[in-house]
Amino acid sequence: MKVSATNGGLTLRVIAGTHSVILAMDMDEASRAGCLGFSIHRTHLGPSGAPLPAAQQEGRWLPTLLRFPQDANAQSVATDRAPIQKFRWGDYTTTPGDMYRYQVTARYGAWNALTDGASVAVEVTTENPANPETAVFFNRAAAASEAYNIKFPNTDPATSVAARTWLSRGLEEALQAFLAQATGAGYALHAAIYEFQKPELLQGLKAAMDRGADVQVVYHFRNAGDKDHTWTKNQKAAEDAGLAGVSVQRKANPPNAISHNKFVVLLKDGAPQAVWTGSTNWTEGALYGQLNVGHAVYDPAVAATYEQYFQLLRTDPSPDVEKAALAKLTAVPQDLAAGAGIYPLLSPQPDMKMIDLYAAVAKRATCLLVCAPFAIAEPIANAFKQARPGTLHFILEDRAGNLGADQGVTLTVGDANTDVEMSVATTRSSPLHDYQNRILADHESFHHAGVHIHAKIIAADPFGPDPIIITGSANFSQNSTVHNDSNSLALRGHT
Repeated sequence: MKVSATNGGLTLRVIAGTHSVILAMDMDEASRAGCLGFSIHRTHLGPSGAPLPAAQQEGRWLPTLLRFPQDANAQSVATDRAPIQKFRWGDYTTTPGDMYRYQVTARYGAWNALTDGASVAVEVTTENPANPETAVFFNRAAAASEAYNIKFPNTDPATSVAARTWLSRGLEEALQAFLAQATGAGYALHAAIYEFQKPELLQGLKAAMDRGADVQVVYHFRNAGDKDHTWTKNQKAAEDAGLAGVSVQRKANPPNAISHNKFVVLLKDGAPQAVWTGSTNWTEGALYGQLNVGHAVYDPAVAATYEQYFQLLRTDPSPDVEKAALAKLTAVPQDLAAGAGIYPLLSPQPDMKMIDLYAAVAKRATCLLVCAPFAIAEPIANAFKQARPGTLHFILEDRAGNLGADQGVTLTVGDANTDVEMSVATTRSSPLHDYQNRILADHESFHHAGVHIHAKIIAADPFGPDPIIITGSANFSQNSTVHNDSNSLALRGHT
């Protein structure tokens, strides 16, 4: 939900997600002199469509960790006493499907005698992922989290169910809930998974099978050499879960290609109903150690395309056979048709048309947000390196070098006529860091050693009337396009 309001020269725009709300402020030039920052008050109004009585509505000032240098009191620092001195702020403590009122007040005066200036308020409702239209789930991606250290001081997540639940933030639970929809005979779950190892998720499939559902699995089983043991770990996990008899090992050449999907098709009476996809592997590292996203699409036509892809993968096809089939199943358009639409894009493809499509979307965007874990293909990277004046470009990467040598420095210095910001993952010494390093570097695929940013997202003009979102399991790279089994969804016009 997006809403904005202006009062007394102060403008507030609020964008509400599920567990987070972003606030952006703007102030007329005439009001800026002497302004010491903004105080933000939040009132929790209650569930969507059913506000609580006024006496039960919870109000509080949003917290902050920074205060005026002269303020020696480090306790209970909030924006009423320590106004934020930025024009963008986040509230990461909301709950899905609830209503909130935010009031922002400009503050003047002295640090110990603040006075009020212009004030503006808006009301928003956070998205509810329980609704099929907004079934999108991000984990907490706490790679360098002061919030974790405050909430779970000196706690190794391996020893704390509460800590792992906090890190998952509903992602693991949503995947389990998707599997649980296969309640008995007549239902089917057809899963194609790269890292197929987390016992609780495999047991979700086994439980559906025990209820009488038709469960079929294709998992990665390519032997890429001595360093990568993903294939044998997948095999052991499937055997331990009692799923070996319903699983197909994806092992056709080339051995260095990755069967990189993470999707599950839900069928009823033989008809595809929905598909779960996204960037989340079935591992602890994916759920508790990396930024990942999972989403369910309740669109029978989209689900049917994924089901055809699954049936192709079950034959363990050679690259030539697979590419020829996918070039027909999801022919890559030169552009996405205007209007609301959802386009499955499946790989490997015989050429780089997918990358060309993504680059075209990125280059014409006036506001571009990209999240990527690995090296980005040059045509997409050029959207940042050659950003047009008057456009906004933001990229979240696992490593600065993923845009090429020294590109992190180049983008940080930037061009005076463009706005390009780059952020990369970092870690800090803590039990959380040690746990994540342990599970990502030691227990799982060597491809993911030390990788904390793993979601793959292109958002072009997301705040306008014609947004485009590209997301899925596929990286924005040549390998992911022409070698690996993978998938993306391009969504246009869904505000």
